Amino acid sequence: MKVRIEAALELAGLGKNGLQVSYLAEGAWHEAYLISTTETGPLVARFPKPFSYGKPFVYNERELRAEYGGRGLYYRLANRVSEGICPPYYTYYVSPELSFTIETYSGPVMSLAAADEAEAVRWGAQCGQFFRNMDRVSVELEGFGFLDWKDGKLVVDHQQDFRAYWADDTEGYLESWERLQCAGYGSEASGTKRMLDEIVPFRLRRATGLSLTNRDVSPENLIISEAGVRLIDPVPIVYDGLAFAGNVLNNFNTLFPTFHRSPRYERHRFDQYRPLLRAFADGFLDGYAQGDPEMVYALRVEQFLMLLDLTCDHIGLLEREMTEEAMLRYGDKAAVEERIPGYIADLEQFRLS
Repeated sequence: MKVRIEAALELAGLGKNGLQVSYLAEGAWHEAYLISTTETGPLVARFPKPFSYGKPFVYNERELRAEYGGRGLYYRLANRVSEGICPPYYTYYVSPELSFTIETYSGPVMSLAAADEAEAVRWGAQCGQFFRNMDRVSVELEGFGFLDWKDGKLVVDHQQDFRAYWADDTEGYLESWERLQCAGYGSEASGTKRMLDEIVPFRLRRATGLSLTNRDVSPENLIISEAGVRLIDPVPIVYDGLAFAGNVLNNFNTLFPTFHRSPRYERHRFDQYRPLLRAFADGFLDGYAQGDPEMVYALRVEQFLMLLDLTCDHIGLLEREMTEEAMLRYGDKAAVEERIPGYIADLEQFRLS
């Protein structure tokens, strides 16, 4: 590995004198190493893993440039919105022989075991306020959706009218209710239908705005420093920012605490830190809404719909043969089936304000 890191430093135009290397962490797709030289401060080098979700790594220049270039774009915009919230130095290189990213080391990731609820609320509020500020900044990319790489530059993969897409997406949630019915949960989820009858017209009416938002916020990529919360390893998407703020609320309130039987998440034992995760979500809501009750309502709408999506995803997994990737993400069918009644109960008990 040291040879690969030396090659990466040379390609990045960085010195390698006095190189020190230590293994840092493993994510879903990459391995990370903490490195330093006599000419640099602490840096993090990430390399694609040989296998991810049971599949071997296959070099794809377009996908890697979209991912790595998109991360760099997010870091630059985020640091303009809140100086230092993301690594100030970032570079990447893509080739069949060697692909990597190198960025400033921001510190250890969030430790739930060392935190209390008051700290979690404070961290969540900082993150929520940052999200709100990011959503106020326009991004100079045409269209919406995930980032792609074409003709030597970053582009967005959907070029259609966003409001038309938004209307179709919103009305599609009525079909999600029908899916609950077909799966035999209609009588248990009657309140969900009443909720949808209220929020679908609201969502069709509310103003939307496209921004560069982050669909992957978790304790794995939040850094807690003396200066506050720092963010690393985002998955950027050009979309309505409120929708993915609702995704943060759903993940911290529901997904993370219930995925302890998923190989992807079991090592974190998030189920043991449910109060802290919910405290973070409460802080995030307050930080984003900034005292506006209408904004709280809109955020709760998006959280509810993300929970409904999660429930329907689980039902769908039971209706077909699970792939190895799905089992690594979600756990086996027994784990998937075990979660559904709790999700239905959460939908029925959900309050929008």
